[in-house]
Amino acid sequence: MGYGPALCLQFSCKKCCLFLLIIIILFIVISGFLSLIIIFILKPRRPVFSFQTMNIASYKFDASNSSTLFLSLVASVTLISRNPNRAGIRYDFSRLKILNNGLVEGMIRIPEFYQPARSQNVSIQIEILFQNLDISSIMSGSKTSNFPIRVSGGIGIHIWVLQIKLPKIKVGLHCDVAVDWRYLISADEISNSRAVKNRIAHFDANSQAFSKKCSLHFYL
Repeated sequence: MGYGPALCLQFSCKKCCLFLLIIIILFIVISGFLSLIIIFILKPRRPVFSFQTMNIASYKFDASNSSTLFLSLVASVTLISRNPNRAGIRYDFSRLKILNNGLVEGMIRIPEFYQPARSQNVSIQIEILFQNLDISSIMSGSKTSNFPIRVSGGIGIHIWVLQIKLPKIKVGLHCDVAVDWRYLISADEISNSRAVKNRIAHFDANSQAFSKKCSLHFYL
């Protein structure tokens, strides 16, 4: 007689666990079904991003000794995005790391924005910050004018289909970027280690200022 409530409680816990397991399985099945819809019906293609302008708010050089030159820079970059897909894409606010020789030298801030389906020329403003980037190898002539960096981080996205927001997808981004500093800063300014504010650099679709090779991977 005394074991009745305990047995009922144990039975209720098993029912709750079974119910929770069913919900999880249903969620996985529905998510997989929606993913199949996106892949086989919508036939997604990668959105296209291109540089338009870079507004260098300020930068300065710090020569701590005769052989080392550091660059600190604050800039905003205007990107033009094109979405060739039949579904809208909402991007979450994100921070990407800028690495040089494995060390974090800066950060890119990407605002939250929405890109409608089959849209062209959506403008996005991103912020770029460098702090004490070592450019001594460029100035000494031991390297070419192309300065290699790596951009790495994750971006959360939501796919919108027929006004329905699908589950969040995390996109891992890794880009190897080569920046030609001659398009951004004049040699005279570098040689004189001058601090400069409010310089605007414009880039066309075929600009040689940047070259990049990126890889993406997706996970929930």
